[in-house]
Amino acid sequence: MRTRFNKTAFFLCCIFFNSLAFGQDSIVARSVFDYLTQEEGAKILLELDLDSLMDNRKNAQYIPATLTDELGKSFKLEIRTRGKFRRKRCEIPPIKLKFHKDSLQEDQFNAMNEIKLVLPCADRPENDQLIVREYVAYRMYEGLNPDFSTRARLIRLHLKDHKKKRPKKMFGLLVEHEEQVSARTNCSIVQEWGVTPDKLNADHTALMVLHQYFIGNTDWEILSCRNIMLLQPPDSAKLIPVPYDFDFSGLVSAPYASPSAESGVLTVRDRYLMANGIDEQAIRNARDKFLAAKKSLYAWCKNSNLSSESSELMTAFLDIFFKAVEADEPVPVKLNFTKE
Repeated sequence: MRTRFNKTAFFLCCIFFNSLAFGQDSIVARSVFDYLTQEEGAKILLELDLDSLMDNRKNAQYIPATLTDELGKSFKLEIRTRGKFRRKRCEIPPIKLKFHKDSLQEDQFNAMNEIKLVLPCADRPENDQLIVREYVAYRMYEGLNPDFSTRARLIRLHLKDHKKKRPKKMFGLLVEHEEQVSARTNCSIVQEWGVTPDKLNADHTALMVLHQYFIGNTDWEILSCRNIMLLQPPDSAKLIPVPYDFDFSGLVSAPYASPSAESGVLTVRDRYLMANGIDEQAIRNARDKFLAAKKSLYAWCKNSNLSSESSELMTAFLDIFFKAVEADEPVPVKLNFTKE
């Protein structure tokens, strides 16, 4: 009871001081995303009509739902399916949460009312681990580039179908909507196909490229804005690419994942450096950042929510990367996975 009271008091105090310092309508007031993800593995109940959601998975029509946090605070919202591959393939596809702005204003949150929710592709325990691994991939990049990354937070989700007595329990990922990333970074989002390397910030691009290589992901492309968000800072003409969606990476190793045909590798456990047109010195500088962050990157492979099997597989995957890049030589374009 004392813990619950302290958490509630802390929440109310934060809202009070935010309103004093910034005013209710300020963009710097806390978002509902920040409120729901204060702790890793926060418990959240999502009540919905699952049949209705699945019936509308193709046309992405919104349906009503209720979300309740650990403290018992409830939000009325609308949800719909989202994504491309996972929406077609998964038993329960990813979901877009859309909160009512008037309710957020009443609770003195800011106007950022959309959040992405990623769920296990299949209702099996091993698929929970895929969610945690993808979470780790997000947190690794956030650690390397905290200013220009997409935040993803792990939750323990209870998914309650109106027609069922007991909820399904699983891990989930709450992922920032593009609108919130734009507001948090004070950048505008550029929707432009065919962006060439000379229009990109070399250092941020090289760091993003090397992270994709690091986790073994080829499911992205800047030219077509595939799983990439392009940010335009107010004080620079150069664009900053921000990656998201890492389920096709070798670090996650989802059973449905495959590398891009252009990469020439046969499995996502092999790596391919997609660095055409990226400055080689910027790639070397990015490598130095990975070497400096080596200890913290390995630490994420020991996250308490990972199984011992996941931890071992991820650690072995990192071993190959660091063994290959620690020498003062160019990063290998292709790097095959061999578990010793």
